[in-house]
Amino acid sequence: MTHITRKQDITPILDETFRIRVDETEVDAVPGESVLSTLLANEFRRIMKNDYGQSSGAFCGMGVCHCCMVSINGRHKKRACQTIVQPGMEVSTCRNRVVEGAEQNV
Repeated sequence: MTHITRKQDITPILDETFRIRVDETEVDAVPGESVLSTLLANEFRRIMKNDYGQSSGAFCGMGVCHCCMVSINGRHKKRACQTIVQPGMEVSTCRNRVVEGAEQNV
């Protein structure tokens, strides 16, 4: 399994980090930060697929726009900006069950 080193933090990390898995890649996370913050700090820019199959990123970052929906621990449609990261968490980005289901039925 690969590991990504955080490069996008604007201040030094003072807390102990832990790892979560994002799309089969281990990344460092900081206690108390949102899943979206973890994704952005680890250079994940495109985190969801819309109903047209296009990849996009977060828009508002505060839970209003629903543009940061990811799958967390097998549960779909979780807001990355509103979910606090936890040790051992598994995040799947660029998923859309509706689009994937339509492709399977074709």
